[in-house]
Amino acid sequence: MNILYIAYSCNPFAGSEDKIGWCVPYESSKTNKVYVITKEEQREPVEKYLQSHPLENIKFYYVDIPNFYKKIFKGFMYSGRLNVWNRRVLPLVKKICADQKIDVIHQITPIEFRAIGDYGKIANIKFVCGPLGGGESLPNGLKDYAKGHEIIEVVRSGINRWYRFKLRITGKLNRCDYIMFANKETQKFLVEGAELNCPYELVFDNGLRPDELVSWTEKEKVNEECVFLVAGRMIYRKGLDFLFDALMRIPQETRYQVRVVGDGPELEHLRKRCKDNLNLSEHVHCMGSIPYMEMEKEYADADVFIMPSIRETTGTVLLEAMSKGIPVITINKFGGATLFDKDTGWLYEGNTKEEYIENLKKAILECIANPDEVTRRGKNARKKAEKYTWQEKNKKYQAIYEELLKK
Repeated sequence: MNILYIAYSCNPFAGSEDKIGWCVPYESSKTNKVYVITKEEQREPVEKYLQSHPLENIKFYYVDIPNFYKKIFKGFMYSGRLNVWNRRVLPLVKKICADQKIDVIHQITPIEFRAIGDYGKIANIKFVCGPLGGGESLPNGLKDYAKGHEIIEVVRSGINRWYRFKLRITGKLNRCDYIMFANKETQKFLVEGAELNCPYELVFDNGLRPDELVSWTEKEKVNEECVFLVAGRMIYRKGLDFLFDALMRIPQETRYQVRVVGDGPELEHLRKRCKDNLNLSEHVHCMGSIPYMEMEKEYADADVFIMPSIRETTGTVLLEAMSKGIPVITINKFGGATLFDKDTGWLYEGNTKEEYIENLKKAILECIANPDEVTRRGKNARKKAEKYTWQEKNKKYQAIYEELLKK
């Protein structure tokens, strides 16, 4: 097959969306003739990689937009930049489709639903979109943790509703031949109350290289106290204040430690909270940003990973923890609900702030009290991670392409 990938983010040396945009076409090129359109900023890393790792069956194109749009479309207005880029890409897509006899166009990044291109208008070519995210909103019980950032959430909610309305009016979703959603919240936001003409399903967006799957081995030395790891950018929606509120309810004499890795605007505030509270200062270590190799050691030393995000599309760190045999505590929403169950982690729920805090606390206490259960779920998580390699994803995408072409 001849596959054209739209990959705004595409970098062989980066993670998150850049990793998706690189790894999907890379794996696909082993079985298909692949063409990739990405943004101009990715030219340098992509060509640097290709100089030392020549690839067959894959060709890259780079499209830029005027700096004017880059300056005005920032922050929660970033979707505007993505849509300008999509419009500039469309003529090139039409030309490649005509010249190379493309069978399938697959938009893999950006993953946000607000930036779906109009590639479904191209006749006689199947258009696959996703996995898509971006339709998540703050759970009612956790809205207090967005204090000081309410305007961001309000504007974001308004923008989401506008783009959903626009998608329905223009019929852009119904010009897709297959849609994947990265979480059930985005699926519900776009599908509920609408009639889609194409099949759709939930698919976790990210994946793993084979070398990222560690061999499962029982720890030679069990930690004397349960070690929890938290990693990510220190911003409000990552939910560290929420986590700290839960930790403050755990009896001070309980033996455990929480290691918080990452930098960001909330870091000093979090360090001050630890300093001002004896319970937190005794158990929580805010380490800031650390080098990659040290992060590997943090994973190796951890018993449980906690992702307390109050709003998240998926969470790449969840898959990283799973690949290392570490069970996860996270909310029963967003990407975590797609990846984990009672055999691979702990998913907490709630309707009120009080319920969320108590249920997170209970999950933490259960881990501390039951090390054998932590080991069991960690072992299951590592086994389940094998289903999320890029090779397995390519098999799934390949099956979708083939089924569409049969029709």
